[in-house]
Formats: sequence, C-alpha cells, structure tokens
Amino acid sequence: MKYIVNIAHGREPDTDPRSLRARVANRDKEVLRDTYHLIDAAKGPPRRMSCGHTTVYPTGSTTGHSHDNMEEIYFVISGEGTMIVGGDEYPIKAGDCLYVPPGEFHTTRQTGILPLVLLWMTCKLDGDEDGA
Repeated sequence: MKYIVNIAHGREPDTDPRSLRARVANRDKEVLRDTYHLIDAAKGPPRRMSCGHTTVYPTGSTTGHSHDNMEEIYFVISGEGTMIVGGDEYPIKAGDCLYVPPGEFHTTRQTGILPLVLLWMTCKLDGDEDGA
C-alpha cells in the first residue's frame, strides 16, 4: 500500500506550549526572522551586488522596506508565504523566484508550517557604485 503525506499540505502543527508558535503567539510585533548578509557590496569585493539569506519563522514576517537605488531578486529555498510588492500580493513557495523593482516597498509573510527560507540578491543601479 502506498501512503504519502506532506508536512506542508494538510498538516497542523501541535499546540504544545513548548512549540515556537505557542511561545510567540502573543508577541507585540509580527516580525520574526533571521537575516545573514553573505556578500555585502559595502564590504567588497563586489561593487554593486549583495546577497543574503533570510529565514522567516512560523507566524512571522520581515520588516518591509524599499530600495530607491537597488533592484532585488528573491529565491524561495523552502517553505511557503506571501510576498507583498507595492500594492500586489503573491503567494510564494519553494522554487519560486521574484523580482522587486527599485523603489517598491516589499515585505514577506510566512504562511506555511515550515520556516520560509529565502536567498536574496540586490544590485545597485548604474552610476551608484559608491552608494550615493
């Protein structure tokens, strides 16, 4: 007999008080994430590109921001969520890649059971290599 289940679809997390969801349920902010700057244009050697890794934990989101002088690409490594870019919302999941134009406010919310893991890359616009 073949029996397959997927943790990301149709499974509810436990309600044990030791769980992350129980411990953060009454927090003041929605933001619950860790970000690592892997390659930083401000610290070299690239002059215009940066790359990082962000994990958004269950029930969490990113702070949300915009970059007037940069464009950005997100690649979803694992998990599920919603990406808000400007006035648009996009459901995202592992394998998705999303472009954010310069100047657009964007934020990400985790919506699945597993942490949402993102790889992101930014690139400064031409003529802005010194961060001006």
